[in-house]
Amino acid sequence: MQNIVTVSRNVNPKKYNVDLLAPNTGRERDGYMVAGKAFGVGIREAKKEAKRIADLYSATIEMKI
Repeated sequence: MQNIVTVSRNVNPKKYNVDLLAPNTGRERDGYMVAGKAFGVGIREAKKEAKRIADLYSATIEMKI
C-alpha cells in the first residue's frame, strides 16, 4: 500500500478538497488514515496542492471529480 492524494468535490459545486490517504499500520485496523490538506479551494489551487503533497509524500494523485 502506498500514499494517495485525492482531489474531490466540496459541498460547493465550484470548490474542491485535497486529502492525503496514508496506509494505516496499526494492528487493529486495515485501510487508510485520511488527513485533509486543503478545503474549499478552486480547481487550479487544488491541482497545485495535490502535486505538492504528492511530491512530498511520494504519493499518487487520484481525481475524484
